Amino acid sequence: MARIDSGQLEAFIRVAEMGSISRAALALGMTQPALSRRLHALEQSLGRLLFRRNGRGVQLTEAGTRLLDHARGVVRGLEAALQSVQDPEGRRGRIAVGLPPSVGRVLIRTFAAGFAGRFPQASLALVEGLSEGLHEKLLAGRIDLALLLNATPSRLVHVEPIATEPLYIVAARPLAPAGRALSLAQIASLPLILPGAPHPIRALVEAEAARMGLGLEIVLEVDAVGAMIELIADRRGCSIMPRNVLRADAAARGLAWHPIDSALLQTTLSVARQAGTHRSALAEGTERLLREQMLEVLRRDPGAGLPAVALSARVDPSAALSAATRAVPSAAPRIRSRISARR
Repeated sequence: MARIDSGQLEAFIRVAEMGSISRAALALGMTQPALSRRLHALEQSLGRLLFRRNGRGVQLTEAGTRLLDHARGVVRGLEAALQSVQDPEGRRGRIAVGLPPSVGRVLIRTFAAGFAGRFPQASLALVEGLSEGLHEKLLAGRIDLALLLNATPSRLVHVEPIATEPLYIVAARPLAPAGRALSLAQIASLPLILPGAPHPIRALVEAEAARMGLGLEIVLEVDAVGAMIELIADRRGCSIMPRNVLRADAAARGLAWHPIDSALLQTTLSVARQAGTHRSALAEGTERLLREQMLEVLRRDPGAGLPAVALSARVDPSAALSAATRAVPSAAPRIRSRISARR
């Protein structure tokens, strides 16, 4: 078995991230020859070249790419083990937490303040990204915890649901009387602005539409929540969003939010972490804080006259389509991609 030490892995990770031996040596407080010797020893132990030099620095080989995520996980695991022995009460250390954009917009400020108050000697790294990307970062050991939308438990990732919230159809102007729900069949005919695949909300809506034999009229694909809100306000289309967006964005409160008449169109927010790994006291305390603050956010009333969910309510389809036509002018971009039930 190859003999590898943590110093070699740390050097490898830093060079891979910076793409330069000289910059990595400076960051590590080493000379370039010493760093090069450490990398060479790692390559000799593995019997594989990990870097390829180019005119601007170094680039990972295929073997180096495969090693990188594993190396990060090993180093983070070692750091957690040392931390649990040296700091059993979890006062110090570093922890990385991933948040999806719709949650990060409402939670980051209060969570960062709460963490600083509860763990003043520890450091916090906040990573924002879509749930799929955060899931991959968890598996690679690049983050310690994450809030995920519609996460699926597995033997590699431990998932604990926090709360479930319904999705809403959002438009520049009301599509129906206040408190009335629209069916997915009615929504399918509206010009929609949705995040790109494989966003969990996009996947959920498409799956339910396919189950019902419906096609969706998607005019734009936008991942950024803020940009989506601006496009809706500009009457470029409607969208399907969780209630979290309303809590986080004042501009969203000026839009029309309608319940959707489908018990399946809802998001489940969960806290996730790597399964089968040792958890430090700091990680456990951070997870408790994350859960507490997210539940507090969910308890708050976002205000702005959002109608209560009324799954029994109905609206005349022609009225909804007429309202949508008024809300989205003919000048709206017609970059439509028809998503059929066969897809």
